[in-house]
Amino acid sequence: MIRPAKHSDVPRLIELGAILHATSNYSKMAYSPEKSASFLHDLINGLGGVVFVAEVGGEVVGGMAGGITDQWFSDDLIAYDYSIFIEPSRRSGITATRLIKTFEQWAILRGAKQLHMGIGTGLNVEGTVRLYQSCGLNHFGPLMMKEL
Repeated sequence: MIRPAKHSDVPRLIELGAILHATSNYSKMAYSPEKSASFLHDLINGLGGVVFVAEVGGEVVGGMAGGITDQWFSDDLIAYDYSIFIEPSRRSGITATRLIKTFEQWAILRGAKQLHMGIGTGLNVEGTVRLYQSCGLNHFGPLMMKEL
């Protein structure tokens, strides 16, 4: 089941975020559970975004955080992902698709004209591209990074 996150879900989401962080391109950067929790609480409160969780048998097994903003050159809105974090043993199932589709519906209800999603983690890039394409997203350019 996919549902809006509650404040009581944040500790579990922080655990899942820590797992993702440790295995991603971001692992060279510090992970602050306190800052991450504060950010998720703000999104749950409706401050610029949303958090959804995937629950199986009463256990949170994944989540997705996203935002919405106007384009710098237009008043049209775009929705974008901050992160999708799913328990590693459940990453090959339908959980991510359900989270993305729920986020897409949330964005449509708020008047977004576009949905932007990226792959900044460096994890399973080809598989994630296929996942995003199966959800109707189209490739429109690379995401580049340089360590400083």
